[in-house]
This record gives sequence, structure tokens and C-alpha cells, in this order.
Amino acid sequence: MSTHNFETLRGAVIDASLSNKWANAVQEWQVVGVEEDQRATGICVCGKTGLVYLYTIRNQQTQQALFPIGSSCINHFGIEELNTSVSALYRLLELRAAFADQKHVDLTSEYFSRAMLAYLWENGAFPPNKYNQLNGENDYDFLVDMFNRHREFTKMQKSKVWVLLNRTIKDFVMNDERLGQLVQQPQGDDEV
Repeated sequence: MSTHNFETLRGAVIDASLSNKWANAVQEWQVVGVEEDQRATGICVCGKTGLVYLYTIRNQQTQQALFPIGSSCINHFGIEELNTSVSALYRLLELRAAFADQKHVDLTSEYFSRAMLAYLWENGAFPPNKYNQLNGENDYDFLVDMFNRHREFTKMQKSKVWVLLNRTIKDFVMNDERLGQLVQQPQGDDEV
């Protein structure tokens, strides 16, 4: 990042923060959403062009938002929680695209990690129901155990994993407002 771009970012963040010092101002922010611009026309608050993934950050003190902001600029905040949110939202976009394209989604590292499962749990992806004894954490714990497993699932385990992925998690991801609008790719080469 050029000095000019960093100074532009720094100014935008401080102007929308309570603190007028960078080290304190960055502590006030959280990542609240992401959208995908497949045409790469996004322009970051720092001035960088060609963004594909357009993140929204919101100041927890002032409620002001900055959009669009790129992941590189968010990384300059030096806050691990923000970096984790950027990574998780990006992976949720990938997972949503796979579901939308009707791809086969398995409990593998292609779409999941222990951190991703934890992020899903922390953000309400596992609602309480009669199948998890009214405690969504039971579904989360089950998926973590299955993700860590080094041998084949039993028939019952395989069935439960399928339901959790293709009903519970799919419903959560497809309706997650933090992911912006789902843009379907045109099928075939019918251009207007």
C-alpha cells in the first residue's frame, strides 16, 4: 500500500471514530458484511481500485460505516478479530456459491475448518431444536468431532452430517444478510 493510500485510509477511519489516534481508533471497528463484485469495479476507501470483495466495517462507538473497504486495508488495522471475520466471511461467500450452484458440499477442508465451524456457531448457525436437545451447541460439537475424525462415519453420523450441512448450515448461509445479494452467473452464452 502506498503512503498516500494509507493516509487516506487512516483519515477515513479516524474521521469516523471517537479516537483521533490510529492505534485506538482501529479498536472501535468490526467487520459487518461483504459483497462480491465479479466485475472488479470496487474502489476502496483508501482509493485502491479493482476490488472484488467489498467489505463493510462499522464503528461500534459511532455506528458509522465504511464501505467498500478491501481486506488488505482491514489487515492494516492489526486486529486479529477483524482478520478472522474477513476470512470467515470470504469462506461463507464461497460456501454460499457452492450451495447456489448445487455443488456437493462435504464436511472437508474445502469449505470448512475448525475456525469456520466456531464462527458459524458464534453467529447463530445452529439454532436449538428437538434434534439437538434444544441446544445448538450440541450440533456444533458434533460437527467438530466429525471434522476431526480420521475414520469413516457411521451411516447415522453420515446422515446427521448431511442434514446439518444441507439444511441447517445451508439455510443460515443462504439467508445471511452480511453476505450481500447473491448474484447468479448467467448460464450459457446468451448475451444481450
